Amino acid sequence: MSEPQEQYFTLCLPLKVEQWQKDILEKRFEINRRIYNALLKEAVKRYQQMAQTRAYRANREALFLADNQEQRNLLFKERDCLIEKYRLRKFDICRETAKYRKHFKEHTDSPIVQNLAREVWQAVDNLIKGTASQVYEKQPGQLKSLSGKTNRSSIKFRDKCLVWKGLVLPVNQKNFTWYEEQAFKEEIRYCRMKKAVIRGKDRYFLEIVFRGRAPVKTKSESAGTVGLDMGFQKIALVSERDMSIYQLPAKSHQLEKRKKELAQYMERSRRSLNPENYFPDGRIKKESRYWKFSNKYLKARVQHQELCRKQRVLQRQAQYELVEEISSKGDCFYIEEIGFAKLGRRKPNSVYQMQTNPGGFIKLLEYKLKIQGKRLHRILPFVVKASGFNHVTGTYQRMPVRKTWRMVGGKKVDKNLYSAFLLSNLREDLEAFDVEKCQERYPTFLMAQSRYQERIAS
Repeated sequence: MSEPQEQYFTLCLPLKVEQWQKDILEKRFEINRRIYNALLKEAVKRYQQMAQTRAYRANREALFLADNQEQRNLLFKERDCLIEKYRLRKFDICRETAKYRKHFKEHTDSPIVQNLAREVWQAVDNLIKGTASQVYEKQPGQLKSLSGKTNRSSIKFRDKCLVWKGLVLPVNQKNFTWYEEQAFKEEIRYCRMKKAVIRGKDRYFLEIVFRGRAPVKTKSESAGTVGLDMGFQKIALVSERDMSIYQLPAKSHQLEKRKKELAQYMERSRRSLNPENYFPDGRIKKESRYWKFSNKYLKARVQHQELCRKQRVLQRQAQYELVEEISSKGDCFYIEEIGFAKLGRRKPNSVYQMQTNPGGFIKLLEYKLKIQGKRLHRILPFVVKASGFNHVTGTYQRMPVRKTWRMVGGKKVDKNLYSAFLLSNLREDLEAFDVEKCQERYPTFLMAQSRYQERIAS
């Protein structure tokens, strides 16, 4: 029996930073960015040398064609030998950090540089595995965080202050909330400094990683199974006591309209100042490296970035509020596993997916339930087929996508609510519906549906 996996959670606190401290931090972020790029450049150089060998090309082709797991394991061992030969292991890349750490010891330290080396190794490892086709260096301002490894060295939290190499940055708030007080009762695993641009200004935050379970302020007393039917715009919920259809939090149309206007202006400004970087038909030349930008363009770009940040924060907050409400409806949740990325390729639904982000909402709901000690069961749709099953006849019927209702046992029911009802009455093996339980609870479902329709009509 495997040991239970350790749980971690984070707490983000704003920092009070003076101007002279900002100058030091900017210098340190820039130095660590250049260290990351230097490590990445050296690692990619060794990867390209390995990729040009016959042994690596033959190994990659054999892995693509191999079906037997034993044969694949042997090929993986051969690839590991090549990785060791060309010094592309995580240990090899971390060892390269010593020369940079000694030269810039006043502005960085070993844990931070080793974490950067780990990011470099992950990027190159994705190239080797074939999950990425290219890696990119970090441009000025793209390095947004620096992490330590423990709370005893490097970036530390002491007496409501971040302490790091001579800098003492106090937390920019007088009193801690209940959640923050409960969080500090847990063990601090390590600390991370983050940088963000808010309203055109650089803001710095301390992110503390704790070992343990995140505090839960209010524990839900509701118990029982809950079925969830997920769509691109709505999510239907049916529990033993309640049912409802919620609109998924979407992006603000006003902010999206303003973003579109700024994007169009920036494109016109960029084309007027850089005509040599475009073909006559309007396409950008691939070899274009030098671009000229006006002062108005730079101001518009800052405004566009701020609108994107505000849009993201507002939608995330609305998702948290909806997740909080849904998680209080029961203790065991069932939902069909849907590939939103594949479904979003269809033109009618791709717009809705971009506006509501249903996949991200499900991940957030699963994380919230895990914190509360609950569980979200993901059911394969081709196993149970909740959208087309009829518990009265025991048969399946393909339902049109745009149809919002269906007939079950001579009664007109909402298609999404009925699918959620079926998911709340699964058998213990989660491979079929419990028809007897469905028949027992179906009259209660009809009465609850009529009350819900009267409530939304009033």
